Amino acid sequence: MDPHDRKIALLDLDAFFAAVEVKKDPALANVPFAVGGGGERGVVATANYLARQFGVRSAMPGHQARRLCPQLHFVRPDMAAYKDTSLQIQQRLLEVTPHMEPASIDEFYLDLTENQLCKGSASLTMEMIRDELREFGVTGSAGISNQKMVAKIASEEHKPDGQTLIKPDQVFSYIGQLALARIPGIGPKSQQRLQTMGWHYGADIQALQLEQLQQVLGDKAGYVLHQRCLGIDLREVVTTRVRKSVGTEETLRQDLTSLRAVEQFTERELLPSLKRRLRIDRWQDARIKTQTVKLKFNDFQQTTVSRASNRISPSIFYSLLREAWDRRALRSVRLIGISVTLPDPDSSRQLELDLE
Repeated sequence: MDPHDRKIALLDLDAFFAAVEVKKDPALANVPFAVGGGGERGVVATANYLARQFGVRSAMPGHQARRLCPQLHFVRPDMAAYKDTSLQIQQRLLEVTPHMEPASIDEFYLDLTENQLCKGSASLTMEMIRDELREFGVTGSAGISNQKMVAKIASEEHKPDGQTLIKPDQVFSYIGQLALARIPGIGPKSQQRLQTMGWHYGADIQALQLEQLQQVLGDKAGYVLHQRCLGIDLREVVTTRVRKSVGTEETLRQDLTSLRAVEQFTERELLPSLKRRLRIDRWQDARIKTQTVKLKFNDFQQTTVSRASNRISPSIFYSLLREAWDRRALRSVRLIGISVTLPDPDSSRQLELDLE
């Protein structure tokens, strides 16, 4: 099938955690509240739209959110309820199309190319789904196009509880008028380089030769951004997802100011948690590709360090911790995380054959 003819939708549940909390306690519907911690160490996971009117946003420190909205009410996260609600919604989406890909707990790609509901109209089908969600007690915004990237961006156009259709012949011009900050994958450093060159919109990239962009961003990043701005995104909706990494992290109750304390916390809390998440009894039972350590400092800046490894070694984690610690520049540590990336299943099977 010509990718030009596809019908891809992205459904994004609006302030999902907050919506589930209102389902549990309808009295919350009329008060500004945030899901997360409101203490000195807490962070906002999400906020309802009443709280957002005061400037409260996800990932904001709880004490800052309280300053912006003194009457803000905090609700402790209930991940079990969020997961259960998400699964219920996914089951309904699978009744609409078997081609459903969860992008996160509250975002879902749908391939509606072969959909026969609503006379085959992707727009009417998404309106139907959103009507059902509203009756269920959750609202969702949707973007529809012939590709995943544009569907994702379009889903943000009319939030909350709206949807946007970008037809195939509109994709190029739609991307052209977008600020480059809205193109997925462009980080702050890349944005700065692009702005220095006078490139601010998708149209600026569309007017360039690939080689010009690669000279600024490098071969890979330049190629990816050039393809995206030209409206080329051939990714399919993936109905089976392979777990690529496993990790655990925790925000500390008090900042840590010594490497020894960081190592002790990792040994006491994070290593046992990682072993449980991997469902292994011995470290050597897990085959991996890399080990990674993340430290977030008291100024909310963070650093990550990785090393290739075939098997998990706690000693490598400690070595990475020391390397990350050396980057602290006298800052204290407020969050510690460790993770591993997993090999592709096919390459793992090939390796097993080679060893035989």
